[in-house]
Amino acid sequence: MGRMRKWKWKPSSIKYKLFWTLLLFVFVPLFFLQIRNYSQIETMIKDRINRQTTLQIQQVKENFNDIRYTMLRTALELESDSAIYAMLTQAEPSIKDNAQELENLLIRVNARSLPSSAFIYYNLLDMQGRVYNSYTPTNNILASSITTDQAFTRMQEANASLIWVEEEMGDIGVSSAGDRRLVLMSVLQKGKEPPFGYLRISFDYDSWLRSIIRSFPVLQNYFILDDKGQILTRTRGTAELDQAWVDQLLLSSKGSQVYYDRKNTTLMNTQYLSDTNWSLVSQFPLESYIGDINGMKRQYFISFALLVVLFVLVTFVILSGLTRPLRLIQHKMYAIVRNHFRGRLIEEKLDGEVLAVAQSFNHMIDDIHQLFEKLRMEEKQKEAMHFQMLLSQMNPHFLLNTLNMIKWQAMRSDNKDIAEVCLNLGKLLETSLNMELDLIFLKDELELARAYVYIMQRRWQYPFTVHYVVEEGLSYSLVPKLSLQLLLENAIHHGFSKIDYDGQIYIRISSANQVLTMIVEDNGVGVEHAAKQQTLRKRNGIGLTNLKERLRLLFKMNASFSLEAMEQGTLARVEIPLLISNPYKEGGMDDVESDPC
Repeated sequence: MGRMRKWKWKPSSIKYKLFWTLLLFVFVPLFFLQIRNYSQIETMIKDRINRQTTLQIQQVKENFNDIRYTMLRTALELESDSAIYAMLTQAEPSIKDNAQELENLLIRVNARSLPSSAFIYYNLLDMQGRVYNSYTPTNNILASSITTDQAFTRMQEANASLIWVEEEMGDIGVSSAGDRRLVLMSVLQKGKEPPFGYLRISFDYDSWLRSIIRSFPVLQNYFILDDKGQILTRTRGTAELDQAWVDQLLLSSKGSQVYYDRKNTTLMNTQYLSDTNWSLVSQFPLESYIGDINGMKRQYFISFALLVVLFVLVTFVILSGLTRPLRLIQHKMYAIVRNHFRGRLIEEKLDGEVLAVAQSFNHMIDDIHQLFEKLRMEEKQKEAMHFQMLLSQMNPHFLLNTLNMIKWQAMRSDNKDIAEVCLNLGKLLETSLNMELDLIFLKDELELARAYVYIMQRRWQYPFTVHYVVEEGLSYSLVPKLSLQLLLENAIHHGFSKIDYDGQIYIRISSANQVLTMIVEDNGVGVEHAAKQQTLRKRNGIGLTNLKERLRLLFKMNASFSLEAMEQGTLARVEIPLLISNPYKEGGMDDVESDPC
């Protein structure tokens, strides 16, 4: 049972190939695409909410800075107001009138800071211990309550003219218990004169914060944190912040920051209040805007998973129906192959693509039978050709043996010229009959060229001389065999056949940039005259054509051959890759057993 299951799921099956292809290249990408789309939607919602909350928290920050600036500006205005100076330094009989006028003045000053005036409270203390207020306190405020509070004490200790302090509302007595305030305590004095009073401006930022967010279209919770991360105020009494995030906020650079708390699905936005070293934080619960995000996400992916499973089952059933006829044909094909291609597939009960496959297989069997017959005929022809080649090999060897006989006869007759001709001709024939070597050493090729020149100098009645200019170190360069002989043959036959002066041939061999250059230059009749003579011949020469083809087969596009016309004569140039094969010498530098020491 386990073996059947292993075979069933192996990837060579067409059905399972299609199944896994659909699963890996359709369902899996679709799954990740859905995740991406959902993430994009979630990101888009977060960005939209973040833009809105950023605008709101910036408005809160600007309003806070405006109030703080108003408090400082008002303190400076009251200090420089001559009427206040006059009333605070007047004699005893006008105390009641001064008190009423000063309180009305403070009320008017506070009214100029609308709409934040409801959260700012002024207390004015003269040097005689009288207190004037811009509001009606629930309890009578004594001078001792001002001179003993935290703001006054800190200002005296710092010997400063004004100071900012954050503390509980204390003796203001107009807000809920536990509310906090930002206090500006200032000394009133003209120049270097003694102080003529003290001014305390209290800002109820607790009530201000809860009041200002009521007008925002997107409701959320706001916090104000001090420089140690402690919560000074919040718009919801039970709301809390993640302490780990608060610690990270204190360590980060001050400025605007956005953070998404995945655990609580809340969006955090912060603004730094540089004047007080506080942080203004907005906490937006995303669930209040788009519902239970995690629940929606689970429901979304469960529905998608059920849809994928259903689609996989339907696809598997369809693929099974499509591949069943192919499996039947596969088994029949195996049987025909095991029977050495004897038999054919029955086409009557098939249709569609399966019928086309069966017809193609039957055509292939017919072609294979024809190919077998053709191969048997070719094998018979090869055997006959091989027999003929064995017979033809006897003729060149017979010729070499005959040349050797002539050479020895000439030497016995003391005819050295004929013996030397036979010797050089034997070298050329022996090299041409060696079918195993296509490339030989340059020194061997030069030796064959000298043998050919010796024969030609005795054959032709006109004289010519060959000069060899070979660069040192190229003796063991590999060159096509008998290549120089073909170039010399071209120079002698076509260059010197119609001249009445001494012929000169220069063989120049050099190397540069890993290229070996062989040049054969003559002072014969030239390329144009040789071409005209060639057209008068009944059979075109095959020497240079043979050389070009051999260069192409040996070096592909890395070799070149050219004929160049000169003022007198022709220059033949062959360029091939520089291949140097130094032979092994026992005891030499290339001997692996030699001792370098």
